[in-house]
Amino acid sequence: MEPCPKERFWEAFRRDLFRYFVYSPGAGLLRNAIFCLTTEAIWANAAYRFGRALLAADGAARLLWPFFRLWEMAVRLLTGIHLDVRAQIGPGFYIGHHGSIYVGPGVRIGPDCNIGQMCYVGAAVAEAGAAPQMGSRVYLGPGSKVIGAVTIGDRTAIGAGAVVLDDIPAGTTAVGNPARVVSKIGSDDFIYLGESETPAASAEAVNMAG
Repeated sequence: MEPCPKERFWEAFRRDLFRYFVYSPGAGLLRNAIFCLTTEAIWANAAYRFGRALLAADGAARLLWPFFRLWEMAVRLLTGIHLDVRAQIGPGFYIGHHGSIYVGPGVRIGPDCNIGQMCYVGAAVAEAGAAPQMGSRVYLGPGSKVIGAVTIGDRTAIGAGAVVLDDIPAGTTAVGNPARVVSKIGSDDFIYLGESETPAASAEAVNMAG
């Protein structure tokens, strides 16, 4: 296991939960608990965050690594979502739908990003080569692919089915295969962070729900 930047499970996972709960601001604790238990994307978020916390831990915590691997495998089989523990995914990660999602090792994804089903984000050859680097509030539409040593700027929207092989500037929309910029309107209409638009603070509502 390779070392990784210090990451605390609850701080990052709470921000992930906020991205799901923001659509039902009046929901109580029981409703939110049921939602967590029945939403495959949240299972994948939780397993990934736990694995990242273990990578940064030392001592007795490392004894939980075999348990994490079993949990991770079960999540992949049940959801079709593979979030490699060697990827660095910022807090507030929202998975729009389960199924055929791959985020590979070495990938960096900024905070408050969205990913749809059937997306691939990784090196051109699995487990080898340079991986994509993505900014904050990036939206990846269903079926889109981001491949190789590319950089996607903040607040960018990648359309459904697009294949990104080159850098995409911040605040734009790209579509097609290969992807090309078609608009200077970015992801703001696709990523909802609540009326306050301050997810770091608004995520406190997750603790107080109910």
